[in-house]
Amino acid sequence: MKSNRIRVLAVLFVLCLFFKNSFAQQDQSTPTYPRVVGFFAALVPIGTLSSGSFKGNFSNSTTIGFPFGLNLLTSDHLGYSMELVPFIVSQNGLDKMQYMLFHPGVMFRLNHGFTVIPRLAFQTDGRYGFTPVLSKIIVRKRNYQLFVSVSEPARFGNNLPSSFTTTMQVGITF
Repeated sequence: MKSNRIRVLAVLFVLCLFFKNSFAQQDQSTPTYPRVVGFFAALVPIGTLSSGSFKGNFSNSTTIGFPFGLNLLTSDHLGYSMELVPFIVSQNGLDKMQYMLFHPGVMFRLNHGFTVIPRLAFQTDGRYGFTPVLSKIIVRKRNYQLFVSVSEPARFGNNLPSSFTTTMQVGITF
């Protein structure tokens, strides 16, 4: 139980460090479109609601995802994203890759570094669904951007009950 608290505190500490730099001076250069950018992140599910019960990520096992992909930016306000996410689960001292998620979506780029990304979801374990994502750029530099995201994945199929999860993600675009 104590190690779970330490993990949660560590994630919150890292997020605070990123938010500290969110008011840094922004690059004023004008981008050209279309433009392709890559990204990599770490994703932590906070908890899942399924069959009327809530299960926290750090209760009996720990799951973490590593999203990576490409964004095709077509304007200051629109883009397309193709994401792959391998998920790793650690339980009872054993680690394994649980499944791979194929996660295409449309990016609606808003003011002040916010982006809304409704994504489709297709998992290699037979589950499918959708994932609404809210993302915020917290550090904007000439060659990279740091971002945080919150998402609410909904999954169905494979003879399992529907599930709804809350996740946090921290990543970098390049």
